[in-house]
Formats: sequence, C-alpha cells, structure tokens
Amino acid sequence: MTKKKKRKKLKVKSVIIIILLLCVLAGIFYLLTLINVRTFYIKNNKYLSDDQVLNELKLDNNSSFLLTSNIFKKNEVKNSSLIKSVDIKRNLNLEVTIDVVEYQMLYYDALNKKVVLENGKMVDYTNDDLPVLINKIEDKKVLETFNKKMSKIDLNVLNMINEITYSPNGIDKERFLFSMNDGNYVYLTCTKLTKINDYKKIINSVENKNGILYLDYGNYFVPKE
Repeated sequence: MTKKKKRKKLKVKSVIIIILLLCVLAGIFYLLTLINVRTFYIKNNKYLSDDQVLNELKLDNNSSFLLTSNIFKKNEVKNSSLIKSVDIKRNLNLEVTIDVVEYQMLYYDALNKKVVLENGKMVDYTNDDLPVLINKIEDKKVLETFNKKMSKIDLNVLNMINEITYSPNGIDKERFLFSMNDGNYVYLTCTKLTKINDYKKIINSVENKNGILYLDYGNYFVPKE
C-alpha cells in the first residue's frame, strides 16, 4: 500500500471521527435544551408584573434552562416596548433570576391617550402617578428636547407634578407651565427644566405658601393674593 493511500484512509477516518463527535455533541446539546427552568425570580420591575416580564421575554414553565440567557433573549429585549435591558443569571438548581431595567415613564399624553417613555416612544399603559400633558407640542424638536429633559427629573419630584401645559410665548417657544399637586404653579423652559429638582427646597424657603414659581427667566416666587 502506497503512502498516498494510507494518508487518504487516515484523513477519511479523521473526518468520520470528527463528524461522530459533532453528532454526539449536538445530541448532548439537544438533550440539555429539553431541561426546563424550575423557577423564575424577577427583580427591579416597577411597571410590568412578573408575568408580563416573562411574557415580553417569551418565557414560561416550558422554557429551556439552557436557552434562557442574555444571548438568546437579545431580540426579545430589543422588540420590547418597556424593557430596556435584562441581566439573566442561572444556577445549578435550574433557577433563573432576571434583573430588569425598564424605560422610565415620563408623562401621560392626554391627546394621544398614551404614556411617553424616556426614549420618546408612546405606549398604552395606565399610571395615575404620572403628570399629564394636556395640550400638544407642535414643534418636533421642542418635543424631543422636552422629553430628554423630563428624563432627568428626579422621580420623587416627577410624582409631585399634576399637569403640564405647553405655554410658549414671543420670547421662548420651549416654555412650559407645571401644575403641582400642592396647588402651586411653576413656569419653566427646556434649558432650565431640571431646576424643578430643587422644588421642595424652594417651596420650603417661602414657608410653603401657594403661588407661582418663575424658573423660566429668573428664580422668584409670587404668592397668591
């Protein structure tokens, strides 16, 4: 037998062995995918219930433990309207912990009857704690800027805002009037919108009187007569 024929036989055997190994590995992988998750633990979800999180990620009691991971759930997160990101961790007890980061809800758009998220998207959702934008912001650039600034407002302050009115004038087309839950009103522009984060401190300095706080072109308070 020539050396060339021996080499060919060795190559054929090597190929067969590799194919068999791949088949075995594929079989083991398939069998592992049949093992289901025993328990799901959902963390840090504020808006979505545990069941809603699982539904968004297309997970249930029949989900494969092996295929429940960050890598395999990228598309579901990308297509979700409320889930910004997830961190999925598994343990040897077939338990899966899902740490959820949701898009922050900014306000309820009364005209469109939808909730506006920090990324500017609108979703169907009921949240009575959100401020209500009662009129339309015609200028798209103003709307985009307004949403970006709103996402920087502290949540405890956001919950104190009752209604928002887009109130442009001849000087500033980015002017807004905030109606607060305590009966006060605050004028703001987009460039100074985050000043509302100091609301409690400012109101305490005027002895909790009711009136109008001007933060658009200054920083002064006019009490109600």
